[in-house]
Amino acid sequence: MSYTVGLSVSALAGILHFFAPYAFAWYSYIPDAPPEIYASIDYVNFLFSLLLSGLSILLLLMKKRAFAGSVEVRAFYFFLTFVWLCRVLLTIVIPWPTSLQPWLLVGFTTVFGVTLVPATYFLRRTLATASAYS
Repeated sequence: MSYTVGLSVSALAGILHFFAPYAFAWYSYIPDAPPEIYASIDYVNFLFSLLLSGLSILLLLMKKRAFAGSVEVRAFYFFLTFVWLCRVLLTIVIPWPTSLQPWLLVGFTTVFGVTLVPATYFLRRTLATASAYS
């Protein structure tokens, strides 16, 4: 269940991020920026959103393979868990200078924790399988 919840929240974060620049008026913070800056923000946000939502949805579709022991699917799941860990660490090391900071930290830490549960399960099963062959 944690697998599905974590990936669903991750996919939702990716999908909602497509609309973040407009919903939160990102460009109002840099009104005199050259057009290249706006374009670079759009490109990075679009690709981030596409990768986060796409990877999460693909992993949801491959749930049976992940629990059946597919090393490849588990590797991508571990990577996504690592991405959320990096997001938590980044939020701590370089905090947002707004009142959103506590909520962001709680939200990112929650998603990381939920995705960490299956990652730990997969790691234990993978190590147990590897030691059985030794």
